[in-house]
Amino acid sequence: MKKIKNFILGLFKALPFGLQGAEREIMGSNNTGDDGTVITQEVSDERVAKHLLKGEVTQEVEELRYRTYKVANESERYQYVGNGVAFKSENDDSPKRSRTKYNVTQENRIICSSILKELQHMDNYGTEEYRVEITYNDIVRFRLEQYAHTINVKIDDTAGIIETTLRFWKTSDKYKTTSRQFLNELEKAVKLDNDYAISRNEILSSIKTISFSTYKASGDDDFVTYAFIDGCKYVGSFETEDEYTLTFAWDSYIRTPLNLEEKYYSKTMDDKYKAVERKNVDLNLTPLEKKYFCPICGKEVDEYSANIQMADGRKPICNDCMKKTLKKN
Repeated sequence: MKKIKNFILGLFKALPFGLQGAEREIMGSNNTGDDGTVITQEVSDERVAKHLLKGEVTQEVEELRYRTYKVANESERYQYVGNGVAFKSENDDSPKRSRTKYNVTQENRIICSSILKELQHMDNYGTEEYRVEITYNDIVRFRLEQYAHTINVKIDDTAGIIETTLRFWKTSDKYKTTSRQFLNELEKAVKLDNDYAISRNEILSSIKTISFSTYKASGDDDFVTYAFIDGCKYVGSFETEDEYTLTFAWDSYIRTPLNLEEKYYSKTMDDKYKAVERKNVDLNLTPLEKKYFCPICGKEVDEYSANIQMADGRKPICNDCMKKTLKKN
């Protein structure tokens, strides 16, 4: 009984050292050599996670960033069909920059430009920023980017079509005090049918430029910047049961795709990709044999006895130590 008590006390004394060893295991990586020795590589402050949290750009961070974007671009060449099966697209030879038609749908919502800037707005009313940015010819009562929930882009270079459509819900936003007033003005604007009235209406004639960058949009890649800056002209509206739409035509546009793989190119990681050859890995799917050892004397405990003792919430000990303990009690 005394040995068991000493063993339990020893476990509590060894617990801090075990936690320290676990921390070293997490902070580093273990590699086992051919001779059975274990080599521990301490990465300490060089860990990628720490540098990412600190915002430091090290070689490891550059390699991780480049690898992430390279894998993302490569995945676009494959089509997933289900059940873990994907096929490489055969019609992906022509680059997307050679397209002449675009039909893009991008949701518009308020965005956080930076954490620091948002913290500075605490308890104050700062300037809200939206994904869709609109500039105006003059001071306006209603900024359309605050109310539009989606923007649609229709471009056909061969036909000379450059159009943007802003979409607005008919239901007022209870978090915007001016939402109901804006919808009343919008309802009046969409009913206008002569050029003079349209030219005098603030909502239909005040837009100067529209720009946005795609993110989770349909019809184009992420981080593609669209800018419409010349010749804005209101061409019509459409009303459904749920929303109003305003369509504007433009003389020209600018489309600037952002290739993150090229922007954050890492030569060291690219060299690693070129040097690595494909290897076949044989997986051993047979269950591993479990072995238990008596914490008192170190003898091996058979699996059957060990499972019974662990089911009772006890650590497995050998039969000899069990008999000695029972005799002392």
